[in-house]
Parts: sequence; structure tokens; C-alpha cells
Amino acid sequence: MKTSNTLLDLNEGSFPIVIKKSISNLPLIENLGAIEEEINIDIKILKLQETLFISEGNISLVIKSKCQKCFKSTLVKLDIDLNVGIKDKKYEAKDKKGPLDIHYQNLNLFDLEKLIAEEIHLNFPSIIVCCNKEIELDEDLRKPQMTRPFKKIRDLIK
Repeated sequence: MKTSNTLLDLNEGSFPIVIKKSISNLPLIENLGAIEEEINIDIKILKLQETLFISEGNISLVIKSKCQKCFKSTLVKLDIDLNVGIKDKKYEAKDKKGPLDIHYQNLNLFDLEKLIAEEIHLNFPSIIVCCNKEIELDEDLRKPQMTRPFKKIRDLIK
């Protein structure tokens, strides 16, 4: 099921822009796993300066992913407190590091789903573990393998 992108013109909008909605499909995060529950979005976009906006609010979701130890499906719950600056992408190369994390995008066609997907990717855990199971290694892999280059020659001579 394809969801329609929410495109905003931040250069022409009246502020604050309040967005409260739920989406069931976000193609930009498919590589993380399957969305188990709808993504709940409660965001407010404020204009701080002529070229700087801020998005604040909350994004919550549950993704079904694989445990990296036992490979069973497990649920990953994310509750993201959003506090991100927004600037036009033309400032990306010129900006210096500041106190805010900045999301760069075309402000005339601002795609809310790109902002949401970026925040989910940044907040998704790099290691997913549902159990305390030790990974069982094959006994041959546990023994250090010694390289014996002349063993075959010795065996042939005997």
C-alpha cells in the first residue's frame, strides 16, 4: 500500500505547522524491517529565522526486525523526541556545525516523509538482540588453525 507523500512549501506557509497523523507504510525505511504498528507522528514546525526552521515533537513506531544472535523476529519500539533544525539544501555545504542537528531539503517541496525516515534511521539501534543466547561456534572454528605448509610434503615422503 503506497502512502502519499506530505509535501509542504515552508517558504510560503503560515506557522506553526502542526502535523498529527498516522501512516502505515514508509518505503524509505523498508531495509530496517517490517512496520508492525502505524507510525504515529505529532510534529510542529516553527520558523525561527528567514532561513532556519525547527521541527519538534514525537515520532513513535514498532518495527519487526531480526535478532542478530538467534535470528528470530523481534519487535523494536522507537519513541523519538524530535528537535531538529530544517534548512534549504543550498546551505548544506556552507553551514558550520551548530547547536542543532540540521536536516537539509528543498523548502519549496519539503517532503515530511524524508525527515521522518531520516530520524528513524538515526535512532534505530545498530545492534538488535532479543536474547542472551551465546552463538554456538562449530568446534573446528574454536580451535586456532595452524598453518603447516610442509605437512603435505612430509606426508608424501613417508
